[in-house]
Amino acid sequence: MGMFNSIYADILCPIKNEISGNTEIQIKWQERSNRTLSIYRIGDILEELEDEYNNKWVRTDYICKVCSKYTTGKNDYPFIKVEDQSRHFVFIKIENSKIIEILSEKEFEKKGIKDFFIDY
Repeated sequence: MGMFNSIYADILCPIKNEISGNTEIQIKWQERSNRTLSIYRIGDILEELEDEYNNKWVRTDYICKVCSKYTTGKNDYPFIKVEDQSRHFVFIKIENSKIIEILSEKEFEKKGIKDFFIDY
């Protein structure tokens, strides 16, 4: 799997139409040396961003905290098993290495934007 960084945001769940608060979006968009489990939010600069992600809308996915099934683990700690994950697409606008905006797939479609980079 390797190292990654994360963007945290409040994202609208397209299934339940509720906010998935403080949701993690894992990214590997920066040079390998800068993937150090750093946390970013809207307005932050992604240091050493790879060129293919800069000045674009990027489609990626996240694990929805609203509609994924939780399991109670050790010490009653809730977690989501891999097989119980519900993933949705999200679109992130990057300009000059800065996180400008994050939209759910539904919100993005309403804007009618057709040009975006798909992150696999």
